[in-house]
Amino acid sequence: MSFFVSDTTVGFVCRKDDQKDKTCSDYRVRFRCPSSFCVCWSNWFDRDDPSGTGDWEDLTNLKKENNGKICDTPVQIEAVTTDTSTPATLTGQTFEKYSPTEGLVCLNKAQKNSICRDYKVRFGCPCPGTTII
Repeated sequence: MSFFVSDTTVGFVCRKDDQKDKTCSDYRVRFRCPSSFCVCWSNWFDRDDPSGTGDWEDLTNLKKENNGKICDTPVQIEAVTTDTSTPATLTGQTFEKYSPTEGLVCLNKAQKNSICRDYKVRFGCPCPGTTII
């Protein structure tokens, strides 16, 4: 067999004209990419303000309040401040929860200045038709 194309950039092409018997089998191809690349991101969500005990952008409540807008098993989370879009990991604040399976919870009592910033979160989910291994 001789293949016209077989690489990770273009994909796979078998042309009948390139084959001695003028036929190609029915091939399947599979690509594996880093999970940071093979995710589809949800919209941004900001369900809470840091008043009271803190900022609760927890996955359980976000899923209840946004039915069907977040996949069943997110594999990534991104959180930024609502005012300047500063990544949560660069704010110097301490988080009770910060994970794709739980969301973000910032407790005021755990902060040096006694108040959390206001955060918004989004979740990375497996894109339709991809498998994250």
